Amino acid sequence: MAEKAYEIAFDDEAVDEDFYGDVESLTVEENLTAANTMRLRLVITLDDNGVWNYLDDGRLEMFTKVSVRIGFTGGGGLAGALSAAAGALSGGEGNDGLERIFDGYITAVKVEWGSAPGNSHLEIEAMDTSVLMSLEEKVATWPNLSDSDIVQQIVSGYGVTVNVDSTPTVHQENDTTIVQRTTDIQFVRELAQRNGLEFYFETDKDSGEVNAFMRAPQLEGTPQPDLAIQFGVESNLKSFNAHVNGQRPLSVKATQIDVKANTPNSAQVGDTQLTTLGDTDANALIGGPLGALVTPKDVLAQMLLLGTPTSDATELQTIAQAVRDEAAWLITANGEINSDAYQAVLRPHRMVLVKGAGSRYSGKYYVTHVTHDLKADGSYSQKFDARRNARDLDGTEQFGESGLGLPIPGL
Repeated sequence: MAEKAYEIAFDDEAVDEDFYGDVESLTVEENLTAANTMRLRLVITLDDNGVWNYLDDGRLEMFTKVSVRIGFTGGGGLAGALSAAAGALSGGEGNDGLERIFDGYITAVKVEWGSAPGNSHLEIEAMDTSVLMSLEEKVATWPNLSDSDIVQQIVSGYGVTVNVDSTPTVHQENDTTIVQRTTDIQFVRELAQRNGLEFYFETDKDSGEVNAFMRAPQLEGTPQPDLAIQFGVESNLKSFNAHVNGQRPLSVKATQIDVKANTPNSAQVGDTQLTTLGDTDANALIGGPLGALVTPKDVLAQMLLLGTPTSDATELQTIAQAVRDEAAWLITANGEINSDAYQAVLRPHRMVLVKGAGSRYSGKYYVTHVTHDLKADGSYSQKFDARRNARDLDGTEQFGESGLGLPIPGL
């Protein structure tokens, strides 16, 4: 059986093995719509000279770069992982079974002193590269550029490689001028959202470099290893919950004035353009029952938007489509993984298959949030949120990628 292991590094230099003996807990949160964060809690002690360890440690100063890798190694426990990973940070992630789940900067340090030995702690908080883009509120105009061009210019200014899906509308200065009145990270996320895209940072496995992404949800390709609930020896979930919300708009209409013609301009969208992750989407689950209950039936469950004044019809269409795509996510789910059974690290911005939840709630899910929690006793907990824009199996699921199916402690 592979062993759980993790690695902490400051300024690209992994800490020595003694450091891990003082780690009480390590928590990393990976998010869909917010910055990734890290919390590290260390036990601090007083030496014979009256000096507290770590309080004067230069590695723990504000905005020191910190990274975390976690995973399952072929054997040898933590020490084996550390020796295998020694050169990985400078030349990619290697093949040691550890996955980089956090890169960022220390943003806060908290010290707690207790009256008894071993009851004093140092807690470190860190945030991903988003923090560098949140330090200055500014006012700026961005004429004659598309939203994707604006994001490319802003983010590349922080020395980060940017991967951006092109957006269709170029905001001509004599039509609409885009004005920024906030921090760069808030502005970039707003631009991504109105185009139905996600913005986030993630470390490249091969180079070890932090990249920025503004792109549509990745709903194709090979999913992560299966998650299984009450599925015999393949079970690897401690819990799984799903919630279907029927109060979702099925039609989105955006209206505004055409600034050149001085006439109303509008766009209407009645369906999502994203790949559906099941057989029965919101139009069927919500529209079917409502059609028998509500009159008139010309437009069911419509949302009205007030768009930006523009003469470019594609701009209103893009905004309406983005809102309709977001509304399509009518099923949300959450759960806790038995990491010993799963033998893998779940990541957001990726697909995963769930089985054992019946034909309605098994199937494809898009992971939106993962909390990785390591404790001094060696336990590794993974809690996650996920969502899907359709219910029921559709027959295209390829189950089979699963953990080792070790028994869940206490069950």
